[in-house]
Amino acid sequence: MNRIIGEYLDRIETLLGQAAADTAGLEKAAEMIADAYAAGRTIYIFGCTHSGLLAEDVFYRAGSPAFWRPLWGPGMDIASTPGLLTSAAERNEQLGRSVIECSQLGKDDVLTVISTSGKNAAPVAVAETALRRGAKVIILTSSEYRGEHGSHSTVPNLWSLKDRALVIDNHVPHGDASICAAGCPMGPVSTVIGSFLLHSISALAVEKIAAKGLTPPVFLSSNTAEGKEHNEKLLRDPKLRDAFLLP
Repeated sequence: MNRIIGEYLDRIETLLGQAAADTAGLEKAAEMIADAYAAGRTIYIFGCTHSGLLAEDVFYRAGSPAFWRPLWGPGMDIASTPGLLTSAAERNEQLGRSVIECSQLGKDDVLTVISTSGKNAAPVAVAETALRRGAKVIILTSSEYRGEHGSHSTVPNLWSLKDRALVIDNHVPHGDASICAAGCPMGPVSTVIGSFLLHSISALAVEKIAAKGLTPPVFLSSNTAEGKEHNEKLLRDPKLRDAFLLP
């Protein structure tokens, strides 16, 4: 195997193992989601730029629950916004507050906030504003940045909310680089680890929902036998369908 590929694979496997070792945190997150679903509450997810890719990763896809409802913020989508503008948006505290203030998120809903550094003002404001609304908040971030202060005016970082929210460590190294190539730090890992954690939480939540005697709402691939019909049946539930329609 090529040296670079081998080193990258080794680092990913090691970091995935470290993230997966927090079984208590993952189980707790799944329990929060299952309880909220059973109570008829909404399960939201939010991330900026590349963390936003993870919100998209669990949304409306085969093998993922239909209960995930992303909160989108203007200027925070790396696919449709100039890069420099996304950096400005994710540091905009008021924009983060507005994401929650302009949403229907309410008391006892669940919100997962993803930010590897946990320092940018927008995701911090999203989490803090959601907590003030009475929502239950799950945070995916890295302990590598735990002692660092970010751009929010009063909250240093997402770790400082650990007494009010469930914080799960993704163990992503500082700078999101895991290997060195030609002297350059490369090999980002936040996406693969974040995807693993979110889909693990999803699967655990589905098991807990089923244990409550409910039928878990899991999408199938539309390219499999009966997949399209199965998904259409799921979306007859008005509460689920609203997340997949234009506002």
